[in-house]
Amino acid sequence: MNYQTCCCTGHRPKGFPFKYGIDEPKHKAFLEQLKQNIILAYREYGATRFISGMAVGVDLDFAETVLYLRDAEHYPFSLECAIPCQNQTLKWSEADKLRYNSLLARADSVNLISERYTPECMLKRNRYMVDKSNIVIAAFNGEEKGGTWYTIKYAKSKNKIIELIDLQKIS
Repeated sequence: MNYQTCCCTGHRPKGFPFKYGIDEPKHKAFLEQLKQNIILAYREYGATRFISGMAVGVDLDFAETVLYLRDAEHYPFSLECAIPCQNQTLKWSEADKLRYNSLLARADSVNLISERYTPECMLKRNRYMVDKSNIVIAAFNGEEKGGTWYTIKYAKSKNKIIELIDLQKIS
């Protein structure tokens, strides 16, 4: 591959060790750290292609930040949205659905991993992102269980570069 690709794994809002939300100071500090890690992936490793799994929480924050850097700061970035299944947003709030659809509309490509929900579709999406990437940004709360932990372990097993954001240390 003649370009570097970076994906992101991380928690949904309930997995954050602080109150998740745009007006929360710790969430703003997290978003700044996420932005700096994306810029690091570009400057240190040459990443210009980014893949988001598009779940509420870290994934949507990641997609939003990549698009901000592309559109407002003119970084040469492209965004792929890796959708685990057709009805991913079925139980989401209207606000989250609007945010999701806005990001999909601005993405460079969208890849549907599974036509319908299956118990494995989220893990398949995570493996797809890691397999296609050289660098993985991981926003991790320290709990050694769940999808984020699985994806970090999978990335390590594939010898990927992992840039860790320790959510416990956000101040």
